[in-house]
Amino acid sequence: MAQTNRRKWFLYGILICVTLGLIVYVVRTIPFGSYDLQPDNGIAFTNGTFEYRVPLDRSSPWPRFRNNSQQTGRTAYKPTDTAGGRPWVFQTGKGIFSSPVIDAEGTVYIGSADQYFYAIDRNGRLKWKFATGEIIDSAALLDDTGRVYFGSGDAHVYALNRRTGTMIWKSAAHSVEAVQAEYGLQTYNVNWFEGNMGMLPGGQIIAPNDNYLTYALNRDTGEREIVFVSNEMNWSLPAVNTRTNRMFSGSQFVAFQNVFAFNTQTGENEWVSGGLGSNSGSPLLTSEKENAAVIVGGFDGIVRAYAQDSGKELWQTGTRDHIYASPAQQADGTIIQPSADGTVYALHPEDGHILWAYDTLEPIRSSPAIDGNGVIYVGSGEGKLFAINPDGTLRWAYQCISDVRNDMNASPGLGFDGIYIAGESGEIFFIPYDYPLSVAGRNDPRAIQGPGEILPDEGIFLVWTGPFGSLQPEAPEQIDANQPITFSLFVRHAGDTVLSAIDPDTLQISVNGTDIAIDPDERTDSADSSGSSDDNLNSTGSIDAPLVLLAAHKRFVSIIPQEFWPTVMDSDSDGASGTSGEVRVRIQGHIIVDQSRFGLKFYGGDTGAAFDQTFTFQLNDAGSIAGDLPYRVARNAGEPAGVIEISRLAAPNPTMLPSWNQIGFDSLHYLAGFVESDGHRAVLWVIPGKLDEATGETVVAPELKDRFALNADYANGLLSMHAYTPFLLSFIGSWDMPFAAYRLSTRVDPTTGAIERRPELNALVLGDELEFYGKFLKIMGMTDFWTGHMPVFGGANADRWHTGQVRGPTAEVGTVQLTVD
Repeated sequence: MAQTNRRKWFLYGILICVTLGLIVYVVRTIPFGSYDLQPDNGIAFTNGTFEYRVPLDRSSPWPRFRNNSQQTGRTAYKPTDTAGGRPWVFQTGKGIFSSPVIDAEGTVYIGSADQYFYAIDRNGRLKWKFATGEIIDSAALLDDTGRVYFGSGDAHVYALNRRTGTMIWKSAAHSVEAVQAEYGLQTYNVNWFEGNMGMLPGGQIIAPNDNYLTYALNRDTGEREIVFVSNEMNWSLPAVNTRTNRMFSGSQFVAFQNVFAFNTQTGENEWVSGGLGSNSGSPLLTSEKENAAVIVGGFDGIVRAYAQDSGKELWQTGTRDHIYASPAQQADGTIIQPSADGTVYALHPEDGHILWAYDTLEPIRSSPAIDGNGVIYVGSGEGKLFAINPDGTLRWAYQCISDVRNDMNASPGLGFDGIYIAGESGEIFFIPYDYPLSVAGRNDPRAIQGPGEILPDEGIFLVWTGPFGSLQPEAPEQIDANQPITFSLFVRHAGDTVLSAIDPDTLQISVNGTDIAIDPDERTDSADSSGSSDDNLNSTGSIDAPLVLLAAHKRFVSIIPQEFWPTVMDSDSDGASGTSGEVRVRIQGHIIVDQSRFGLKFYGGDTGAAFDQTFTFQLNDAGSIAGDLPYRVARNAGEPAGVIEISRLAAPNPTMLPSWNQIGFDSLHYLAGFVESDGHRAVLWVIPGKLDEATGETVVAPELKDRFALNADYANGLLSMHAYTPFLLSFIGSWDMPFAAYRLSTRVDPTTGAIERRPELNALVLGDELEFYGKFLKIMGMTDFWTGHMPVFGGANADRWHTGQVRGPTAEVGTVQLTVD
């Protein structure tokens, strides 16, 4: 009997614990009471003045990122017919990933990765520029005293006179060591200002930093008045409720604790909430009512509405990929949210259900801007600016960027005369309102008129994918014999883009009729452990079996020659065998549909329709190895040696990588020196470089720790540089990124060594070896759940450093010791 009683009370105890746990869960997560998610009256515009609720420039139609402190992304200004206006372009020295602000006179203010902050007049002419010494990834702010404020990667916020560009003050962020000493936080080795500038009701400048701190700075002196402490890098610009004195922001923390509410007067954290992905987007407040919501999309691909008073989730809506862009709000309350899946979604504010969706071809990281007529403007990875009507139909589109570096990840700003936006090409664009609908615009080949989507209604497509992320419906007819091939899966049904994946169990790839192993571990003819491919070269300088890498999320596949494509051997009319210079690739299998998800990790699903496509490419050079490398190797001290500069790396696939670190990749410089060669093979030693502040030229950066070796194969102007044994590269200044394979392929002038084709980059990352964050990459769909592998496809700029030859010292200056584990 005693034993029975003990068992009974034990079960009672378990039941009580479970019940209490459920009660705590319900109290902490389930919202009680009623919430009003309808908008308020917004920012009024009367007699040329905008009634902003903080001391912004009241004459400016777009004085800050997301326009106003609620961050609705909407201006009250209603554009009228501007017939006669023409687009213009202003070129900066590097890519632009920050967003413009515009004053009443049409002057646009914006920073660039070339380390300058620009003021450009309404006609596209430079008024002034200001150098900071580091990349600028922060959108500026215009206040009511004639100043412009912005943050820089040099860890300073700047206040400038808008008329002259002269500095009034600059304010430094805490160093990494100071953050640890003062706040007990172990941060990355980064204290860049990547977040955009905001403002509190008292006029303090809000400045989010990568050091986990967000500053409220006195706008007259730059002195810190309040410091808001989070748990990760701060890219998200806080939204401010001026009535409740709350400030809402996201952080880059990977799960659950990445949305914060702070008291704007004390700096204290009032609540923390979040989802299964980081938050780079800036929150939107549905209104300033006490029972309103804060809305933000995360890297888990889900848009969430949280109660402003408690942080409890009110609703959520999933998209097909992660979300980088910030939401906007129509005057009727409709939420406009773009996603990296290439779609712009309109969501009902009360429950988040999808009202309409407009599909584009490539990822959208640009945050939408809405004019007073409800027209939505958003940039895209296609280099286009889209104008979408309030009902979700295309009004028009404009092809801003024609270069292969065509991502427009910056967000548009709206002036009185038109739309301003910038892109990866380093260009700033102005397009007059409805220019593509004008007579001049209809005759402009860059202009596209609506109302339909610029996509087919039905089909399964393997779309040629360029190294900088461009998706081309038609594959090229010719490629170089060392050029990788990448295709992305794109499925359309009934006029909509459909969530789908390549089924790895049915995927088959053949090259010139020979089946290729999909799993790199199954290859029997891979390069040997030294990275040399000597034993695998056939008589034409090719390796027999290409390497196939299927993306972890199963949406793109790369087929990589090792190091040159094997060519088809035909017989001529006399029966003699010769090289045709042609490679045929057949890709077949099934798609997976109706997948389940956990965060951004999609799994399961049903087998869908089959695909079977064959692509034939003429090889620009498929001849036998001829000619030596056009780069010198120093055999003795003081002799010249060839050096290649590799810069502006881009990694658009998987799509998450640019969202995490696009401007960081773009800022990288490497110097690769030829240290050994036998004529058509070589070894390169690679060290970091940086831009010299005084000259703007690339110089050696000995303080950076990256050092690695690459092997090279050369034939007839085709150069492939590669490492097929594991090594580490630092990532964002602190992470060590473990690579299993790393390959750059390009075409060079056989005489001078000048680069003639921007290099493609293929890499295989060992995600399981990435400290701490490796396991989170799995639930974000970036690494394979079982192997931890993350295939990467991208590109870079390259050219000879200086004249392509550099002399080393004539005497010994030191020693290097290498240890091989």
